[in-house]
Parts: sequence; C-alpha cells; structure tokens
Amino acid sequence: MDYTLKRSKRKTLCITISNGAVSVKAPLKTSVARIEEFIAEKSDWIAKKLNEQAQKSAALAPVTSGASALYHGTVLPIVPTVCTKACINGSVLYLPVKYDDQAKRDRAIANMYKRMALAELSDRLFRLSAATGLKYKSFALTNARTQWGNCDSNCNIRLNWRLIMLDDELCNYVIIHELCHTEHHNHSAAFWAKVKSYMPNYAAAKKRLKTFSALTSLYR
Repeated sequence: MDYTLKRSKRKTLCITISNGAVSVKAPLKTSVARIEEFIAEKSDWIAKKLNEQAQKSAALAPVTSGASALYHGTVLPIVPTVCTKACINGSVLYLPVKYDDQAKRDRAIANMYKRMALAELSDRLFRLSAATGLKYKSFALTNARTQWGNCDSNCNIRLNWRLIMLDDELCNYVIIHELCHTEHHNHSAAFWAKVKSYMPNYAAAKKRLKTFSALTSLYR
C-alpha cells in the first residue's frame, strides 16, 4: 500500500486519509517493520475510508472536474457566453468564451464566487449573530485549504468563500460553529453544548460537511 510517512516527536502511530491519500505519522524511532505492521492491522479500516472517499469524490466529480459548478448546494451547468465576466443567472453559470483554458476558467469562477461571498456571507454572519446573540469583532474571507472557517482569540471570524457553494444548513452550521468560538475557544463539551443549543441537528450537519471537503481545494 502506498503511503507517505512523517516522523516527529510523538508517542504513537497515527493514520490519516485525505483525498484518497494515506499518511502515517510515527515517532522518530519507530521501525519501518512496526509501521508496516500497524498499517496491516488497520488495513480494513483504511480500505473502508478509501472507499468512502472514492464515493464522495464520484458524487462531486462534475464539479471538481470543472464541467459544472456548485452554488447553494445545487449543481449548475456552465454555459459559454459573450458576457464580460462570469455570473450566475437562475440555475446557470455563464462563463465568457474568452477564457479558453481551465486555469483561466477557474480563476474567473473563483473571482465571481469571491464577489458574491463577500456580500452573502457577511449578511448571513450578521443575521446569525443577531439571532444567537453571539458577537464577533470583524469578518473577512479566507482561502484556506482545509478549513471552512475560523475564529481567533479576539473574536475575528474568517469564512472560506467556498461556503456559498454549500446548502443553507451546512453554511449555517459552519457560521454558528465559529460564532460559538467567540465564547469557547476550544472544542470542549461546553462548546458543543452551545452549538447544539442553536442547532440541535448539528451532528448530522457536521458529518455531512465532510462529504464536501474536496471543495476547499478547488479554484486554486
């Protein structure tokens, strides 16, 4: 089995799987034989996770391949047009024909999403802050590769602009999650209780959000 190995001053072996790739974290002095043995012990779990990720990737294939786009949880066809910049009208994403290669197409779509996200996510954050009574200091967009959002110790909230690709429930979950960090800067039981108080079904949303993890790597 192919895998990447990273050694560090840790005490235990750990396996992570992301985007179909297996990574192993190991203590500095752990032998290769022990690492291989550990991987063999976890082979069923690894196969299960790889299969799950493959299914998730297949479901998003039209979007990740660039053939379609995603907006508010709905897959949109991308239609060439003579307009000057990418835009969404109804259930179609119109893309200028002048963008004749994938890199230019991706950049145009990303710029469109960012313009829309600045207004949409700012408004949604403001409304959810008012509804929950949880206050934040500032808001900005982020282009994070692995995070949908974050809240620092000063209550500055950053949201990944790709959030507007997700449906309302998932978008609300991420924002409520970050708002709750304005009171609990950790993932303690008290933090999750706070999230649940505003979103009783948060666990289902949290699990479903993982289905869309590949989106944070799009349009780079």
